[in-house]
Amino acid sequence: MKKLFFRYLLGIIPAIAFFNGASAQNILTTEATNSTSEEVAYADKTDTRTEPASVNMKALKNFNKTFKGVDDANWFKTKEGFIAQFKKDGISTRVDYNRKGRFLAMIRYYGEDKLPKDVRHLVRSNYYDYKINLVIEVTYDNITAHLVKIEDEKSLKTIRVIDGEWDVYEDLKKSK
Repeated sequence: MKKLFFRYLLGIIPAIAFFNGASAQNILTTEATNSTSEEVAYADKTDTRTEPASVNMKALKNFNKTFKGVDDANWFKTKEGFIAQFKKDGISTRVDYNRKGRFLAMIRYYGEDKLPKDVRHLVRSNYYDYKINLVIEVTYDNITAHLVKIEDEKSLKTIRVIDGEWDVYEDLKKSK
């Protein structure tokens, strides 16, 4: 179970590399319909935007039950199933479903102000001189990981927090 979670988490590494050097404000203001948005970066190249009517009914029912009040989700069909993307309350969200409509995973992007207090405290207490640029929250198989992008004048780091435990997932030095 944890192996599958980490495989899914590793699937977002290319997108994390894309975010290095980008500010959270610019990323969070990108619309989901923009072809350069962070969610589309994860999509399979064969993905095609689809109307909700052609999406598996179980996926739609699950989505509407879980995300009440989201009317403007963009749906994409993939080889593996369906992807719903939307933005609400400053949080960009991508939700993956398999072909049968079963929830697979969710990826959310937001700023420091939306970060859960316990995760924020954990990062801030260890990196108090760093600025939090972006949070990528990945949920897979009832496990949630927070990838917190931080920086100071000399480095960019990604701190991974899972169940109250943290490690440095990525550590880059800035050029002079």
